[in-house]
Amino acid sequence: MSAMSQSFDDAELRAAMTSYLDLALALDEAAQVGGEARTLLDLAEAKSVAAMGLRRRLEAQGWTAPAAQRSTT
Repeated sequence: MSAMSQSFDDAELRAAMTSYLDLALALDEAAQVGGEARTLLDLAEAKSVAAMGLRRRLEAQGWTAPAAQRSTT
């Protein structure tokens, strides 16, 4: 599937994106105010799990991650 023909208008995909962004914001805010270490770890873990869910939904819609490029320097 080409990148131009992919449709990302999917309720589950939008929910996964929202979840990831909400958790990223919550983690950022907690870190800025000096949140407790346990809270920061819990938010970081939840954000990572949300990122995996988002990637899974994107892949289900036909998205593929760009290939890693090797550095020549």
